[in-house]
Amino acid sequence: MFDVISFGSATLDVFLRSPEMQVEGEGDEKDICVRYGAKLEVNEIYFEIGGGGTNSAVTFARQGLKAACVVQIGDDFAGEKVISDLKKDNIDLSLINIEKGIYTDYSNILWAPDGGRTILVYRGPTHLEVKNVVWDKLDTQWFYVSSLEGNLEIVQRLVSSFPQVKIALNPGGRELKQKEVLLSLLPKITQFNVNKEEMMELLGIKEIKEIGELLREARRLPCEYVVITDDRRGAYLWDKKNLVWYHSGIFEGSPRFETTGAGDSFGSGLVTGLIKGDTLPDSLYLASANASSVVSKVGAKKGILTVEDLKNWPKEKLKIEKMTV
Repeated sequence: MFDVISFGSATLDVFLRSPEMQVEGEGDEKDICVRYGAKLEVNEIYFEIGGGGTNSAVTFARQGLKAACVVQIGDDFAGEKVISDLKKDNIDLSLINIEKGIYTDYSNILWAPDGGRTILVYRGPTHLEVKNVVWDKLDTQWFYVSSLEGNLEIVQRLVSSFPQVKIALNPGGRELKQKEVLLSLLPKITQFNVNKEEMMELLGIKEIKEIGELLREARRLPCEYVVITDDRRGAYLWDKKNLVWYHSGIFEGSPRFETTGAGDSFGSGLVTGLIKGDTLPDSLYLASANASSVVSKVGAKKGILTVEDLKNWPKEKLKIEKMTV
């Protein structure tokens, strides 16, 4: 039996950094610009595997859990690198579906001099389908489900076929657009994790004056745990059993180099703590340390913490407190 099985995507991410990429605009309205017809010099390049299915599985494995992932890849160079890298972390590969003659999902990440990025994504026929899942081999305590490119049919099948298994759900944009279907699944979801903007969209809230407005609405969701991340403002965790919100800050002063994989590392870190039976504050500590470490490196996996690495992140540097809302 596995401790946890991750569902989601697997990608090859190629990071390109060039001092000749120009950043124009201000605030949330910035653009990365390159001159039409130009040949720009790239001074940094990295090849890393990504995707929520593999990112979360690596967190679980490095924290000592028996982990597998359900993803679909092609029989190409990118797919070979996905397999090779997952082997290094001792992740079970028996549930991965390899399709002949197709390309694995691929991203070119344009990484601007100021640290911002624009991602060019190829999502081909590696869309995970119900038929690609080896259902009779899903023997586990937890499922961790990240973006499925809109295929909520897989979540419906997990809910109906494995009522005894706990499910953590971190949906992507295509799942969130299926609002009614997603909401109908939440009574069967143990832990639900989205960012602030996604929660506002899901609840139909256009504007809030302070975070308490959103938290009061979000606690009506039927999940055992509801998590809302809010970038540098930290994260909020609702404990339905004890009717309490927790707020976790961030590790102030920790370097923030490149943010790919931050959400995956936080969500899977939190679920790792729940699987291990840690307290909620300790689970939030693991999640925050894992995310802070990931954004201090290039790519979604280099910074993912092992059990030993976690000792280098002092708990006293992270503020976690109960909230009155």
